[in-house]
Amino acid sequence: MASFKNNPAFFTTLLFIGAVTAGEAWLIYSQSAESNRLTGEVEQKRDVLQRFSTSNPFPSRDNSAAIEADRVHAQETLAGIRKALQASSELVERYAAAKVPATPTDAFFDLASFVERIRENAVKAGVVVPQGGWFGFSTYSSTGPVEELIEPVFRQRQYVEYLVGALLESKPREIRAVERSRPLTLAQKEAIKAAEAGGVPSLDNGTGTAGDAAADFFAIDSRSSAKNEGFVDTAPFRLTFTGTTEVLRTFLNELALFKLPVVVRSVEVSPLDKALTGPQAESAAPRPSALFGVFGQDAAAGAAPVSEVKPLVEQIDSVFVVTVEFIKLVDKTAPTVNTP
Repeated sequence: MASFKNNPAFFTTLLFIGAVTAGEAWLIYSQSAESNRLTGEVEQKRDVLQRFSTSNPFPSRDNSAAIEADRVHAQETLAGIRKALQASSELVERYAAAKVPATPTDAFFDLASFVERIRENAVKAGVVVPQGGWFGFSTYSSTGPVEELIEPVFRQRQYVEYLVGALLESKPREIRAVERSRPLTLAQKEAIKAAEAGGVPSLDNGTGTAGDAAADFFAIDSRSSAKNEGFVDTAPFRLTFTGTTEVLRTFLNELALFKLPVVVRSVEVSPLDKALTGPQAESAAPRPSALFGVFGQDAAAGAAPVSEVKPLVEQIDSVFVVTVEFIKLVDKTAPTVNTP
């Protein structure tokens, strides 16, 4: 106390410095606390922003309405496509209601009856067919398909009977071949997928293997096929026949009626006999003397009546190879079944 009285200025200065120091310490503490609070808020907002950037925010009412309208439109479009690809005719109903053979033996007799019907109809129509041919089913000329393939082969038989029947109605000169895609069991399909996944070329390309009648099968070019795994199943067929272009036109017009959901994928044409399609096959030019026959030298020949007037475009036979596909949309709500 005596010291304070003797040196009041000094002690007053010390008290002032102490107060300032305490004030600065409090200010530093408060600022530090505020800084920590703000830093925490920044981190919190950064976390919220991160969650928003990685999540799908709930749409607004306007967006929800737009999405719902798009969904309805997509469903209507899908329904329209399904309706366009689902032929509706008495033939479709009859094929769908047909009883599938229960055993391989029943399937064999079904195929044998089919072959006999086609041969009888070919004789009536005056159409040449392969001697002893089974119209794409010679694989089963002595025994029926295994149980797993009974239904796929039965459906293929129905399609072939429609195609060949329509072709016979078109009056071709000859039916040379009927080919189909080779149906596979589920085990065969899995084996092919495993081989392809391992980089090993598949031993089966759709044209059959040892022990099969290879002439029965062909592999359609995947670039021209409508098949889309899990969405669209197809059953391709290829018919080779001879006749005029009128035969081809009549046959294609029948398919265009869409009694069954079938589309034409390709048509190949080649001359039946190339030796008859070259320059030597053209009709002979008139002799110059005939033009002057009226002046006496060759009048009799010039005045001879023409026995037959040939058309400008002569109808000659050609070889036609027509590839078609039967289309079926996959119903994801239905149980999985083996398809041809």
